[in-house]
Amino acid sequence: MQMRKIIVLFSGGVESTSLLAHYLLKGYLVYPLYVKFGYDWEKEELKCAKKVHLYMKKRFKNIMPLKVLKANARIKNIKKSNVEIPLRNLILCTCGAVYGSKKGIYAISLGSLGSFPFKDNKYEYFKTLEKLISEGLNGEFKIELPFFGLHKDEVLKRYGKYIPLELTISCLFPVNGKPCGSCEKCKEREEAIKKLTLQV
Repeated sequence: MQMRKIIVLFSGGVESTSLLAHYLLKGYLVYPLYVKFGYDWEKEELKCAKKVHLYMKKRFKNIMPLKVLKANARIKNIKKSNVEIPLRNLILCTCGAVYGSKKGIYAISLGSLGSFPFKDNKYEYFKTLEKLISEGLNGEFKIELPFFGLHKDEVLKRYGKYIPLELTISCLFPVNGKPCGSCEKCKEREEAIKKLTLQV
């Protein structure tokens, strides 16, 4: 039986690392993809992502090398109070579709929870995008969102034991591989970890 394959959009954060575990545990052949937009934090984020990938590679045989693509799609400066990146999910999905189609893989997955109220972070948006990409490729293409509707602590409860939580990073202003601790992404991550700790 041929192993199922999927492109996983991966940044080294809690959700995307948990997403790797989700598919690796199911026996998929997983192709992690990091897309560079050109933002300041990506250099440090990518360093962390590589460390996380190495950790997962030592534990799972069915994870492929980390692929890095340059989208050069930086649109504006990001402030600590604003984590929205214009056209982010459109660019991530189309980059994933192009990369996947070259390998004969017609499914990608995002770790989106759907919690941020951005117009491109709605389930209907992803379904519309899935249809458009399928039409463009002249064949069926799937965008999978297995964590949609969950909270970050729920994701950690399911997959925390399979991932190197201490190596993950979700920060807009990391310094020397360490999170700033004050941006919205840092606060969200720490809150989820605290909730998980209280549940244990």
